[in-house]
Amino acid sequence: MALKPYKELVKVDVLPFCDKRKAKDDNGKPIEIPYLNWARCKRLLHENGAESVYFIPLRDENGSFVFCSKEVQNKDGRKCGCYFVAVEVHIDDLVFRMDMPLLNGSLVVYEDTLNQLRISNCHARAFVKGVAIHTGLGFSLWDNDSDVDSAPDDLSIHNIWAVKERIERMITAKEKNGLDHKDMLSMLGLSEKQFTVLMAQFQNIYALESKLKSL
Repeated sequence: MALKPYKELVKVDVLPFCDKRKAKDDNGKPIEIPYLNWARCKRLLHENGAESVYFIPLRDENGSFVFCSKEVQNKDGRKCGCYFVAVEVHIDDLVFRMDMPLLNGSLVVYEDTLNQLRISNCHARAFVKGVAIHTGLGFSLWDNDSDVDSAPDDLSIHNIWAVKERIERMITAKEKNGLDHKDMLSMLGLSEKQFTVLMAQFQNIYALESKLKSL
């Protein structure tokens, strides 16, 4: 028994096998979109004729599972860049490589937010999307531009630099909409000096967290 052709697999309704994940549409509105778990994707391939299905996470020349281009440091000394992973997918005689970016919604991905769970999840997403592109199974999940930004994961939501970045973005947006900086501080009940001291606390909190981690 051989894997069914693309024209048949693309018609398989995978929605009953999907879970939901939080995301944002083009207007920033929270939505839920379906995603196919890698294990269910593998099972569906077997049920549709595949004998052997697996994927291998690939490493860069330094042995890392995370590939990166144009890594830079922000003004706080945190490294960020274009991070992605890659997998080699095997479906019987079909073998292909699939690259996948590491995303955190619309937020920048920093090196210190990379962890095993995020990397493992990205490997799984690369497998599922690669299967959709090369075999047709699950391709309908991307038919309606459903490959939108994921909502930021819990780790980065609570990351001190993500909080600082959100505040800075909110301030910039208010000022772009015509709110004078001094008037904004007055409405917040802060002087310029108090505001500067308050924003500087992010560095102090980060230093405290770093020291706690080293204990």
